Amino acid sequence: MDSLYSLGRAVAQLRQERGMTQKQLAALCGLGQSTLARFETGGVAEFGSRKLLRLLEVLGHELTFTPKSSSFTLDDALAERQRLAREPDNADVPRRRMSR
Repeated sequence: MDSLYSLGRAVAQLRQERGMTQKQLAALCGLGQSTLARFETGGVAEFGSRKLLRLLEVLGHELTFTPKSSSFTLDDALAERQRLAREPDNADVPRRRMSR
């Protein structure tokens, strides 16, 4: 997840998988239903860490950290170009020259 919006959507999905309403989850976490609704739909600019940790605790999850995938490199571009060239459906796709 790379945004507050995607985090809110993930919380909404966890809540729905547990068959909970926003009102139920918000009450268990000490939040207002409208605060939870805005979080789940990306309507907040900030969301406190304590609130998030409480939501995750009630939903039976925890916060973990994973390394972010590396950025797209020239080697990746070359590998993708070679892969596309091998695919029959892409034989007539024009190729752009890469400057050195």
